[in-house]
Amino acid sequence: MSQRFRKFVERVAKDNEFKPLKNKLLYYLQKESENKYKNYPRLLELMQSYWPKYKEGSRISYLLRDHYEEIFTFYLNTLFPFRKRGLMLTHPEAPTPVDFKLVYNYHYNLAEIEVVQDVMKNLNIDAKIESILKRILIFAVSSFSPMIQKIFKRPFAFQFSSIDANQSSNGEWEVIAIISAREQ
Repeated sequence: MSQRFRKFVERVAKDNEFKPLKNKLLYYLQKESENKYKNYPRLLELMQSYWPKYKEGSRISYLLRDHYEEIFTFYLNTLFPFRKRGLMLTHPEAPTPVDFKLVYNYHYNLAEIEVVQDVMKNLNIDAKIESILKRILIFAVSSFSPMIQKIFKRPFAFQFSSIDANQSSNGEWEVIAIISAREQ
């Protein structure tokens, strides 16, 4: 488990205790990604380099579908501290030029779970670990909207369709989220 993950969880918890109230968690994670002064612009440039091929017809969902692995892996592994080996992205869909859907699967290892539990205990956060693990993933993905809006020049938002969490026999958790995104 990385120190980067620990520091990230501590910052998030101190700011908003992982609570999604008044979009405080979402706004914090958006700010967190934008504060990556070298990597945020790198991902933005990468997406802008792809955009001319999709700009005609404003086909933002096709850009995301065609480059989902590269884009979301970079976002979640570089701007956020999700482990590459713990993250799996599957079933990309773009039924229309402005609708996109992807299944995000993250396997939290025991060290990551212990960090979240320690932070919850230290800050007296009364919640189920399962709920917190789900929120960390879905709100990190949702915080990607402003970057897409910079490319697309229109409002764009992510909403989760379903989210499940399964605890394995060794105590680790796997979170599976189906998250849709569309022009607003």
